[in-house]
Amino acid sequence: MPKLSQTEDWVEAIRVFIRDTLGNKNWQIRKGERDKVRLGIRFEDGTRTYKYLPYTWQRSNQNEIRHFIEAVHYLHIKKRVPIDEAVERTKKRAPKDSNIPKSKTDPKLLLDAWDKFGVYKVKVTGAITQDTWDKVYKKTFNKLEQVKDSQDANSLLINVGKFNEAGSRTREITVQHIASFLRYAVSKESGYLLDSEIWTPPAKANLKDFKGKKSRQLQEKTGKPTPPIEDDEILELLASLDSPTPEQKKHRVEERAKEWSYAIKLMSTYGLRPIEVLHLQVRRNGKDTVWCTYAKKSGGGIGEERRLFPLHPQWEKDWDLIKLIKNNAPLPRMKQGAGESFKNYLRFNSVWKRLRDEKGVIPYSFRHSYAKRGHLEYRFHERELAPMMGHSIQSHKQYSRWYSEELLEDSFERAVKSREKNSHIPKRK
Repeated sequence: MPKLSQTEDWVEAIRVFIRDTLGNKNWQIRKGERDKVRLGIRFEDGTRTYKYLPYTWQRSNQNEIRHFIEAVHYLHIKKRVPIDEAVERTKKRAPKDSNIPKSKTDPKLLLDAWDKFGVYKVKVTGAITQDTWDKVYKKTFNKLEQVKDSQDANSLLINVGKFNEAGSRTREITVQHIASFLRYAVSKESGYLLDSEIWTPPAKANLKDFKGKKSRQLQEKTGKPTPPIEDDEILELLASLDSPTPEQKKHRVEERAKEWSYAIKLMSTYGLRPIEVLHLQVRRNGKDTVWCTYAKKSGGGIGEERRLFPLHPQWEKDWDLIKLIKNNAPLPRMKQGAGESFKNYLRFNSVWKRLRDEKGVIPYSFRHSYAKRGHLEYRFHERELAPMMGHSIQSHKQYSRWYSEELLEDSFERAVKSREKNSHIPKRK
């Protein structure tokens, strides 16, 4: 576990609010004389002023402190009210100081609420599977368990976020899980397990402060999609699976290799996520068409089933994929989750090991190869290719690096020629 800051979590929560929500790096709170809250303000010309707030430096006053600063900030920054007047006007309306600390929440109550949250998500709503709870949410619980002494929603969200780099996908997921848990724990559905005054999390739209901003290094690392596998590399990998060595035949792994070969052909041809190979159907509507019935669950909702389009169509024909899907041809068992199962199986394959070491490929690289193929060879626009792949246009933006100026110019010229050929363009008289 990363070393946590010695700053009290409620103090850091307010500082994060000032810096990220109010967007002001020139305001700072400190513990002043007689344990009163002191607000330091640095102006654009470099001068400073210090104002004492009518509150004692203690956790029970954190909401009042935050609201006081927010009110002063609005008057001074937005309404251009002089800082002295803004502070005095806010004091007149401010709630009284509380020197009586609120009772602490028993950490056991927090952990018990998490267990009930799991039952609610899996058994009551069916929003996630038991497998997802055991494998994905377990990682969040491990962090929650280490910061269970947090005494309010803000401090808990800050503390669990510290386990991962700011702006990382892992930190984003953790914060989302905890916020969802807290919304449940203070709701009627849970029987109000936690005090809503203390444990109500910010709205979804306001969680960005806890997720943090990506560093330049992380932006560079995550701003590019995973390298795709080129067509000739896919064929080389399949050849290694379809032609088992005598040693492999001896250990009766030929059938297993055949199943994985089939799965890779499906991912490569239809641009599938690893899990989606297990959710395919052939439907008849004038002709046989392949459909994916997997409903991907994400923060944006639940995805819909979609028709699949082969790239390349010749692969679909040569590999007899429609017939295999119709006949429920055996697929590999995926005990650890689809992506992880692919990775575990392929790690012993010499072709895969070379591609992994040289290019950094992962199981999703087959899906990325479909996207690259769709843009560069078939000239699909992102508005067309995104729904074919079952994700949003925004998610598809990661593939924009394959749109070179040359490609766009070629597409433009092709579109203009088509327009001139097929349409009558009125000429100016």
